Amino acid sequence: MKNKILKSINTGVIILFLLSVTLIYSCKKEKVYTLGAVPTSSQVAIQKTVGADANHWVLKNVSTTTGIAYWDLGNGATVSGDQVTVFYPDVDTYTIVLTLVTSGGMASTSITHSQTTPDPKAGNLVKGGKLATAADIAQWTIQRINDNVNSSIVFANGWATVTNVPESWGQLAIYQPIQVVAGQKYKVDLNFKTAGVNNGWFKIYACTTQPTQMVEYTGPIAVTEIAIWGNVGAKSGLLSNIFNPTAGIASGDIVTFPTSGTIWLEIQAGAEDLKGGVSFTNIQFRGVQ
Repeated sequence: MKNKILKSINTGVIILFLLSVTLIYSCKKEKVYTLGAVPTSSQVAIQKTVGADANHWVLKNVSTTTGIAYWDLGNGATVSGDQVTVFYPDVDTYTIVLTLVTSGGMASTSITHSQTTPDPKAGNLVKGGKLATAADIAQWTIQRINDNVNSSIVFANGWATVTNVPESWGQLAIYQPIQVVAGQKYKVDLNFKTAGVNNGWFKIYACTTQPTQMVEYTGPIAVTEIAIWGNVGAKSGLLSNIFNPTAGIASGDIVTFPTSGTIWLEIQAGAEDLKGGVSFTNIQFRGVQ
């Protein structure tokens, strides 16, 4: 009898304990999570200052609200952080976008950066190499070589296209001056495409004398000279990837100059028949280590 009484007491104690725990936890308040206010673009701000040189820039998040800063640097690169340093080797206009992510949402702002000085070693020294605007095209001089009627050039949609009258052997070039440093290595390249030509050529010269109208340049330092003899089909891509430089041009697409000063970068195309034309864009002349 005594054991039964003890067992009943123990069972009652356990039940009372469980009821107490249940009451305690049922009375405890749940933690409530709330979102912050949605940020606005007026709260997001960028501070830009010059870095180690004219091609490095420091970007700082100076927003009036707190969040995680994400940057689109306008050159194809994206980074995060409240302060970042960006390198712009090429002369161009870049749109820099800062997006701030907060507990309430996200907001963005942007600034325009105009890079007016190319990096002397890594920057593209060509002006207007993208051929995208009238200002780009104005950087180039059209050179007639053997006549004024059998060849022509059209600038459209960011490309220059040279065509000629079939069986005329017409040829044409464009050129611009570039300042070089003695002993510095430079690499030349561009994007190239053609649907096919018959008995043609495509040449890039780093002319040490200024080209003249109605005269084909034959001076020193041919960067790349491509013979497209025969009925060549469609080709497109970065020039250095789809063609090999002509044998005998030991430097290939890398050139150096014995003295500092002005050279003239000339791009020339011609053929017995250029058919639909030879097109090029994204012209680059860069220093290399």
